[in-house]
Amino acid sequence: MIAELAHLFKGPFAALGEAFFVNPAPQLPLKTFFASQALRDRLDCFSQRWPEPDPRAVATQWSKTYFSVLLPGTLLPSLLLDWQLPLSVETVGLHLSPDGAVRGFDLSSSGGLRRPTGETLGRFEFLVEGHLRPVIDAMASVLPLSRKVLWSNAGNVFENVLCRAADLLGKDHPALCEANAILANRLLPDGKPNPLFEPVRYIVEAEAAVRQRRICCLRYFTPELGYCKSCPKLNLSKDNETR
Repeated sequence: MIAELAHLFKGPFAALGEAFFVNPAPQLPLKTFFASQALRDRLDCFSQRWPEPDPRAVATQWSKTYFSVLLPGTLLPSLLLDWQLPLSVETVGLHLSPDGAVRGFDLSSSGGLRRPTGETLGRFEFLVEGHLRPVIDAMASVLPLSRKVLWSNAGNVFENVLCRAADLLGKDHPALCEANAILANRLLPDGKPNPLFEPVRYIVEAEAAVRQRRICCLRYFTPELGYCKSCPKLNLSKDNETR
């Protein structure tokens, strides 16, 4: 738990804060984890959850443990306080469960309030460009997944956190509008493709909005997992059945 954020990480948010530790000398530095055999070894351990694991499904499910632990506890203080955690891949360390899933992060410090310096992505530059981009590049060099799938996995969690935050802050909160603008724009402010563009769509079915990922995460390659409830392939299957 980060002491300066203890007032935020309490009640229903307590578990989010328990995933972050101030430790300038992590036992498992992120920068060496992706560059060594360590990730492959952990994936072998992680794959033992299923009788017939497919490498693509194992990799995508593991990446989801990373993003699901990282993003809620990073986005909440950013949205509420404009607080930036120090997420440089050069200093962050990992905490893994015995079966290889990500369960926490070591940080070099507790971070602090953002000091605007004209960042391309405003309050989220430190997260998107400072952490997600180099981490996803590193993952893609090791895992049997494309960058598109990995960015989609991150975007799926990102969007879900924003939806939950809207219940707390209201959908018109300035920080939420800034965050949602990232997901809504096909291009970044510098004109480059936005890898977080529209990770999720809401399809109207029977007068109800159904949440659907734009890019499949590929978990269905492991039979025990099948399709997730937001899989775009489910919609394709329904279309084929009606033809």
